[in-house]
Amino acid sequence: MTQTNYSEPVPAADSGGGEERIVPGPLSSPSAVEAKAAEAGPVVRKDRLAALDGLRFLAALAVVFFHFVGQKPKTMEWIWGRPYQEIFPEAHGYFAFGRLGVDLFFLISGFVICMSAWGRTPRDFFISRVTRLYPMYWVAIVVSACVIYLVDTPFGHPSPRMLFANFTMLQTPLGVDNLDSVYWTLWPELCFYLTFSVVVWKGLTYQRVVIFCGLWTVAAVLAPSADMPLLKLLVNPPSAPYFIAGMAFYLMYRYRPTPLLWGIVAMSWLLGLHFLLTPGGGRISWGDWAPWRGWLILLVTVFFLLIAVIALGWTSRISWRGLTVAGTLTFPLYLLHDIIGVTVLHRFGDRADPWAVVGMTVVGLVALSYVAQRFVERPVARAARRWLSSAAFSLKPPPRR
Repeated sequence: MTQTNYSEPVPAADSGGGEERIVPGPLSSPSAVEAKAAEAGPVVRKDRLAALDGLRFLAALAVVFFHFVGQKPKTMEWIWGRPYQEIFPEAHGYFAFGRLGVDLFFLISGFVICMSAWGRTPRDFFISRVTRLYPMYWVAIVVSACVIYLVDTPFGHPSPRMLFANFTMLQTPLGVDNLDSVYWTLWPELCFYLTFSVVVWKGLTYQRVVIFCGLWTVAAVLAPSADMPLLKLLVNPPSAPYFIAGMAFYLMYRYRPTPLLWGIVAMSWLLGLHFLLTPGGGRISWGDWAPWRGWLILLVTVFFLLIAVIALGWTSRISWRGLTVAGTLTFPLYLLHDIIGVTVLHRFGDRADPWAVVGMTVVGLVALSYVAQRFVERPVARAARRWLSSAAFSLKPPPRR
């Protein structure tokens, strides 16, 4: 689904590395590490977790193939101009599980945001989030809008009002449709940043993150029946368990596993499955997927196990640079693939073998994501960081000219 001198699905939103004020060992105790930080001062850590980068890229590819091969039958017919049984009669059912890539994004985001925010000031956290999300998001909106308005696409011509609302990234609370359906994941991310910034403002500690996880869990459980739309909008119950589990996994990685942290993870796993399988009330209405529910449970469980393996330090030897590069492409690929890719499939899907069209489209989108990240997102984000870092955030009026 962070660009803080390393790059965040989610999805939208972070990759697997970060800057740390201290370098914790897998067996460090919370008190010992925090005492060491207080005595020794900041020691910058600039490594990345390549395994998380690789997982993020796989999650992005899963979402891409879901949109191209595994969507609902009516949507598939709308994209390809013919029933999916004529194109992907067997593969369709398997690639439909690619929608779960978003849940993996949220798990990783909880881990990485907690990692990258540790030891930062609220100002630093704000700057890192703004410069990570908005530059590439605005580029994606401009590119997608150009495709929609200038090319014969199946998306119609949205009103300018929708476009303006989407530029704010606040279209969900404004009650405006997303220009691209994949943008829905950005609102849960923003809510996570907003609420987590309170903990950052107080100063991240083991105890405060655990309390935050507990309070968010309680809110996620109460929100669906509280009859308070604003609370439900901010808490995002179907997505919350994954962010919470990701933060607990990071605490395991930074300090050590404890029964309390495993309890948070287990509760998040149960709640995540509950919301996923809730008929009509969860993030996804599975409808006729009853025979597949066992696979849904298995896949979500595998996601939790994969992050647990990383949190326990068992992937520390994985350092292939290719995974790091792949991780930086995740956000551009996620934002750009839907409208561009569906338009290509809609126009050329009947002119060649469907699998060849899908394969070439995915390769082209990965290449486009590299160009966008390397020559647009990175320099724009760097310039924005410099500008915001030198800006005054005080509420006092600036000096007169």
